[in-house]
Parts: sequence; structure tokens; C-alpha cells
Amino acid sequence: MSTTSIIDTLSRFSLFKGFTPEQIWDILTSGSVKQLEPGATLIKPGEVNNTLFLLIAGELRVILEKDGAEVSIPIPPGECLGEMSLVGGKATSAKAVAEKSSRILLIPEEIFWNKLALTRSGAQNLLGMMADRLQRNNEALMVKVEQQLKYQLMEKELETAGKIQSGIVPDGSKLLPRFPHIDAFALINQARNVGGDFYDALALDEDHIYFAIGDVSGKGMPAALFTMRIITSLRLYLSSNTNLEEVLPAVNSWLARDNEDMMFVSVFAAVLNVRSGLMRYINAGHNPAYLSHKGNRFELMELPKSPLVGIASDASFPVTALQLDPGDSLVLYTDGITEAKNSQEVLFDFDRIEIQLNRERHISMRSLVSALEKAVVDFVGAAPQVDDYTVLALRWMGERRIS
Repeated sequence: MSTTSIIDTLSRFSLFKGFTPEQIWDILTSGSVKQLEPGATLIKPGEVNNTLFLLIAGELRVILEKDGAEVSIPIPPGECLGEMSLVGGKATSAKAVAEKSSRILLIPEEIFWNKLALTRSGAQNLLGMMADRLQRNNEALMVKVEQQLKYQLMEKELETAGKIQSGIVPDGSKLLPRFPHIDAFALINQARNVGGDFYDALALDEDHIYFAIGDVSGKGMPAALFTMRIITSLRLYLSSNTNLEEVLPAVNSWLARDNEDMMFVSVFAAVLNVRSGLMRYINAGHNPAYLSHKGNRFELMELPKSPLVGIASDASFPVTALQLDPGDSLVLYTDGITEAKNSQEVLFDFDRIEIQLNRERHISMRSLVSALEKAVVDFVGAAPQVDDYTVLALRWMGERRIS
């Protein structure tokens, strides 16, 4: 195949929409091409991945397997694999094999970030492709369940999806390990195997961190898929732009397009300067956070009103700045806490949250969150849990000292 025909083929793929032939050639020459014969394995689950795989010709098949249940998803030319593990920094979660004789372009991680993910066209193309694959994965999973007609198999598949979802969310006990002057802890308690609650926290650079909490409408698999969409889209946009004024409207516009199921999400998202303590945040229809200044009482924050994310593509989201002082703490939560009911149908509500947060002085955010969780569990008692609940607590202890 000649150079011209290769570039012409690549230019028709969604990944390179909006790219010039020169840009495509630059990416092509920075990578390598691999030939796979039928049955050969491209990716194994649990591997560390530093490559984006673009299928140029042939056909691949992704295989998800858990407890004997297997879902097989065909990958046609023009599709990518490996972007989720690159974005999340995690090991691969599925197996990919060649269904036919296949030619794959291997794009190194450095080229992926610098020439694809951190460009506007590349980020938009990747997000669109990821959304399409998530939808196909969902459809393939549902077909599998319908074919088997076994409730037990459906439960196993949902359990698998829950583990995939939990793999995207960072470990709540090990948030922001590079920043010892940030004390943070989070937990999710799901009413089902998969749900719509999420939290996130990651370093954007040496001086800024991002953290968020959200609650997607609905339950089960659709909510889990929408959750994965918003987590990955926020991460991708913030990786190249820390301005929430631009990031959240862009994410909202993307989620609102082709949203036939009319799903939406409430979000509290913030970017904190770890040196100065300046926090800039957006509250998009989410519950008001609790704030404690210098270890004093926790009180509800007065937050600007913003629309939910994913409904109106042209919605605006005002950004608010808050100067934190050393020792200031923030507690974010979803409405599964306030709407938790006991057997008498009484809500836990805001007052009980505030009473619990101020019941005693907590030496860590872990102890604070754990005490709040125990209070909810004790209050609910034997009544069934009807909604997910999530809590994220963060304390800024002052400017980082450079050793």
C-alpha cells in the first residue's frame, strides 16, 4: 500500500476527522504498523498499556469474560483500542484477538497525548468513538443476557460491569498520593451492582488538582455507562485545559448531543491550587457542600445555581472562586445520604449530616467519612437501601513544602 493510499485510508477514519494529511503523516511516522494473523492476540487483560491501537484493515474482536460468562464485541477498521487504559492509567481490562488477517497502527503514549488527546479535534474524535463503543458494549451485553434468558447470568454480567465501573473511579483511600498536604478520602455505597454515583480526584499538574462528585439520573447499566462517559470526558478535557469556564460547557454540550434517553447528571467539580489554596468550582445542580474553616463547625455553603449537565447543550455554568485557609475542610455527598430512609419513612436529611459532621473533632477525612457512613447505616437500620450514596471529603493543610 502506497503512502498516499495509507493517508487517504486514515483520513476517512473518525479518529482523524479534522486532521490535515501532514498531521496524519506525522502521527503515522511516529508509530509502527503490526500485522496479525487470525486468532493472534493483540491485548491481554491485566497488562500495562502504553499504546493506542488503531485497526487499519481486517477485524478484531474484544472479549470480556467473568465467571464463565463471555461477551464478544467485533471491532471494524477505523476503531481504536487501548484509549481507556491510557486515559485512566490502569491495566487493560479485556482481551483483543484478530478475527481476520489484520493490520494495526501502534501509536505510542507520548504521541497519543501530545498529538491526539490534547488537541481539540483529537479529543472530540476520541470522546465520540469512546461513546459509540460504550453504547455497542451495552447493546452486546443486553443481547447476551437476552439470549441466555437466565437471571443468574444477568447478575454476573452486572457484577462485571460494576467492577469495570469501580475500576475507573480512583481508590478512595489513596486519593492524590503525590500531595501529602491534601487529606482526602471518599467512598461509594451502591444500592445495586452498578449505579450512577461517582467521585473523581487527580493531579492536573504540579500546582493544581481536580476533584468532583456527581449523581447520574437513573439506575443500573444505563446510569453506569453515562457515568463512565462523564468521568472520562471531564478527565480528557481537563488534561489539556484547567479552565472550568470552558471545560464544563464543552462536556455538557457533548453529553447533550444525541441524548435520546434524556439522561443528566448533577456535578460539583473543582480545581484547587495546592500552593495558594485558591479553589475554583462549579456546582451544576448538585447538593450544597459542607465547609469547615480552620477546623471550626461544618456549615452548608451558599452555592450559585447552575443547570444540570446533559440537558441543554447551550447551558452556562458560572465559576466561583473560594480562598481556602490552612485547615479548611470540604465535604461533598450525593442525595442518597439526605434521602436515606428508616423503616418509619423518615429521611436522614441535611440536619443529621451537619449534626454528625460536628459531633466530634476528626483527625482525618477518613474518620470523618467513616463516622458519617456509620451514622447513615445506623439510622436506616433494617430498611432497604433504595439509592446509591457517595461521600468525598478533602482538607487543605497549607502550601506544599518542596523538599
